[in-house]
Amino acid sequence: MTRGHKDLGAIVVDGSARKSLPEYAAAYAGSEEGELPVSLGFSARLNMLWDLADVVPSQIEGRILSILGINSQWRESDVRKWLQRDVLPPRLDFHNMVRFLVGQLQDSHNVQRWEAFLLYGSPIVSSPVKHIMYREDKSRRDIATMIFAQITDKYEISPSAYAADEVFQRCLTFMHKLNIYELRDFQSGHMEPFKNYMFPSD
Repeated sequence: MTRGHKDLGAIVVDGSARKSLPEYAAAYAGSEEGELPVSLGFSARLNMLWDLADVVPSQIEGRILSILGINSQWRESDVRKWLQRDVLPPRLDFHNMVRFLVGQLQDSHNVQRWEAFLLYGSPIVSSPVKHIMYREDKSRRDIATMIFAQITDKYEISPSAYAADEVFQRCLTFMHKLNIYELRDFQSGHMEPFKNYMFPSD
């Protein structure tokens, strides 16, 4: 029994007709994009890795100029795009940057996993940041403190109604789950989900 045969247009295999090669070529040409899509949140995730590596100052204390001191071949305009506009570095620059930063972390980390996380974020790629490291990161804790204050103020939650340490850790954990690395990532729509997660009803 013949498994398949060619005709003048489509290819037939086991009774299922595929499109012709020219049709696939036309479909491919029609689906092409002129440039790579923006990797939303990339800059925030990259800044988080620079924060964790702790080799340059914070964003408000001259981070970009310090990074240029690490690699003088990078241009200031490009570094600003990487750290502020979700623009991806060239592939080799990106790999070497991540490899360098991951090498500064105390625990063992996988460079490829970090690269994938920086590009796509969670939930597509789970965060390689261990919860203990996340909790120890001062900038994240400062953001959690402000979120904590906003939630308790907005919903008028009395200090006697919760265990502060436990609720604070829930706040950090939920920030981790939602990819919140900077205060600007926290939106008004996050208030109720955070409230429900931090102060679950019995």
